[in-house]
Amino acid sequence: MSFFSQFAGIVIKKPDELPIDRFRLGQVEMLVMRIAFAVLAFVAIKWEVGSLGAADSEKLTGLAHWVNLDWLRNLSPLWLWQTLTVIGLVVYAAGWFPALGLLPALFFSIGIGTLANSQGAINHSTQLVSMILLGQFLVYLVPVHRSVPLSRSSWLRPLEPLQQRAIYVSMVVFAASYVVCGWVKLDASKGEWIQRVPWLALELQKTNYSSYYDTLAPIPETLATVVSLMNEHPNLARIFFGGGLVVELLAFLMLLGRRWALFYGLLIIVLHLSISRLMQLDFWYHMAAALIFLVNVPGIVKTLKK
Repeated sequence: MSFFSQFAGIVIKKPDELPIDRFRLGQVEMLVMRIAFAVLAFVAIKWEVGSLGAADSEKLTGLAHWVNLDWLRNLSPLWLWQTLTVIGLVVYAAGWFPALGLLPALFFSIGIGTLANSQGAINHSTQLVSMILLGQFLVYLVPVHRSVPLSRSSWLRPLEPLQQRAIYVSMVVFAASYVVCGWVKLDASKGEWIQRVPWLALELQKTNYSSYYDTLAPIPETLATVVSLMNEHPNLARIFFGGGLVVELLAFLMLLGRRWALFYGLLIIVLHLSISRLMQLDFWYHMAAALIFLVNVPGIVKTLKK
């Protein structure tokens, strides 16, 4: 099947086939995904609430515009809420009561993350995990499926088609987040983002020298070399960062099928490892999510045989 016919299948699908049908995940694959994502979701929550200050009224983000989240700084006893979250995630991973099981992790991931981002410096390292949590929660909360009659078991122990949908929605959220990220770059720069890439060298210098004067920690040699290359070879910088922009804008290709998901998962991991090495900007949770939902380690052999 050609690339264009595969792509057309997403837009003009057959009456008896949906894009999700191209993945056909097995029970073991989905179990491993749920277990791995449960661990990732717990680790990604910013449990260090004691270090947070009150939300800045001039820098509120998301829910903080409507709900006062300052009380989350005083979660006590913290171990109790962490235990509740772990129990919920274990239940979710086992495939029982998934909407209820995900609720504590979803609440703390979004609530604490929103409070942390309402203090001036916005960090979106855990944003993807929160969005995947929300996507899966909504699938399980409204378990409507064309091939599964709605019943009590739809909430208690969803059947395979609903589990498949939850994983597929996670992939859609993943793809959408990267496409939006790429589009925002173009929109904010009025389409001149690639032309302005060499300015990143100046921003990197300002950021790292500011950090140096605050902590006296030496600037990594690799970073200094990268900044120097960006200054001396602006077109090289445009090629490197422009390639990253293309990866973001074309992230919807991961929805074409298992091989495309595997390819894009590895591509995103390599992209973030490169950024981590060259710019000291780490997106470990994004890479972990790509490994779980896109690379799909237990399903690699099945993927390559398709």
